[in-house]
Amino acid sequence: MLKKASVAAVVVASSVLAGCGSTPPIQAQEKTIVHEGKTFVFGGQYDKKRNELQLTVNGDAIMKGKFPPYTPTQNLNAKYQETDISSHCYFGSVLGNQGGVFGAVAGVIQSAKKSTGDKCEMKIEGQVVETLYF
Repeated sequence: MLKKASVAAVVVASSVLAGCGSTPPIQAQEKTIVHEGKTFVFGGQYDKKRNELQLTVNGDAIMKGKFPPYTPTQNLNAKYQETDISSHCYFGSVLGNQGGVFGAVAGVIQSAKKSTGDKCEMKIEGQVVETLYF
């Protein structure tokens, strides 16, 4: 009995410690838009470890994607309550995180172009209505 309790305690402690070591996703500050009488609250998160971007409308995850290798842009589309929602995202950190010479060169080029931020332009019916920053 004591052996089972010890094993269980080790498993629980390992799980807790493993959770503490992981990096939480980066959250965008939510932005609220009123379009044609409807309220849209845009938000999102970027999980660096999984290289996954998720965008939300009114708390519902409606768009999700991963950045292909060496590609800092992502275009996502969805329909939300019969409204076309899309985004054009540019994540400079995707290239900067590649490491090595490529990452260093990408960082210099992005700095020169002043495009180092991680952001998504949110669109309703094809029109940019807000920008989310991560």
